[in-house]
Amino acid sequence: MRQLSRGALRRREGRVRGLLLAVAAAGVALVLGGPASAASLPMHSAITIASDADFTACACVTGGAGTASDPYVIGPWKVRAPSSGGWAIKVDNTGGLVTRFFRIAGVVTSYDDTTAGHPLIWLVNVTRSTTVTGLTANNDYTGVRLDSSANIMLDGINVNQMKGDGVLANSSSNITVVNSKLKAEHEGFHAVDSSAIRIGVGCKGNRACNAFTYDDGRGIRLDNSHDVTIRSTDIAADDTGGILLNGVGTYNADIGFISVGGIGSICEMGEPTGDVTDDYGGIMLTNGAHDNHIHDLTVGGSAGFGIGSGGSGFWVNACTDEIVTLPQTPGMGAGNTFVNVCFQTTNIAGLTKSCP
Repeated sequence: MRQLSRGALRRREGRVRGLLLAVAAAGVALVLGGPASAASLPMHSAITIASDADFTACACVTGGAGTASDPYVIGPWKVRAPSSGGWAIKVDNTGGLVTRFFRIAGVVTSYDDTTAGHPLIWLVNVTRSTTVTGLTANNDYTGVRLDSSANIMLDGINVNQMKGDGVLANSSSNITVVNSKLKAEHEGFHAVDSSAIRIGVGCKGNRACNAFTYDDGRGIRLDNSHDVTIRSTDIAADDTGGILLNGVGTYNADIGFISVGGIGSICEMGEPTGDVTDDYGGIMLTNGAHDNHIHDLTVGGSAGFGIGSGGSGFWVNACTDEIVTLPQTPGMGAGNTFVNVCFQTTNIAGLTKSCP
């Protein structure tokens, strides 16, 4: 359980360069640039869609007919300032007035907005099949936020130094994430009360096409979220943990054929990075998470446990080596399975390594 965020800490340029080199070495197929040169993109003000009429009023649709086979296209655009509510693009179907199909493609933001809760792209109650592709942004709060939405494809989301989460899914379902780089000071991908999530499923050639790395929090965090499949994703150098499965509502997660490594807080400019919590580690299951299947993966160097259940009851300050006592986070529930997993340490009785 998150006790305290160190989200205000920033990464130095050397760490960003290290990330790009690591991604290249791993052969991760990412869209690291925008859909086109940012300088060449046409400008547009922040966009709000709350009804079908807004697709015309916004003067933001560049193609399509609004049908399932030919959705409206919003983009490519360069958005230089957020709306008064803090978004670059928001589609809000709370009133049920958005009935046309659309996709968002090739949006680059060129502003810094680190205000808590401000997302770049925000979909609310959008349940028709929708694709968001080619988002590029730096130094904002949340990259993509989904509230009570479904049937969403996120492809080529390239967000760096988000002060919140790279992608946040609240009470949403049927979400796919591919070809994306998520770097944030909370979580790379964070699901809350969500389901039917596919991360890295369908990547070409079974190569890693996602990189959720250098996050202050965790690469992936699932809070009471179920029926999740995670494949073809590199999770590395995250300061609190690689993957957290948290809560009795987290079940039926199938996690395999990914890499997790280099997990742990560091001392940067005199301050420890990551969260002050006792459940840090490579892959952690807490607060009753149950009936999950973890298989065919390796957890490399990791502070805390490589694979673990619950928390240790303490946190270690990476700058001073001070041991700070914390309330112990409860462990996992029953029915979790671990097959062909390689790791260094665990607190799960009877769990054996399968290392080459």
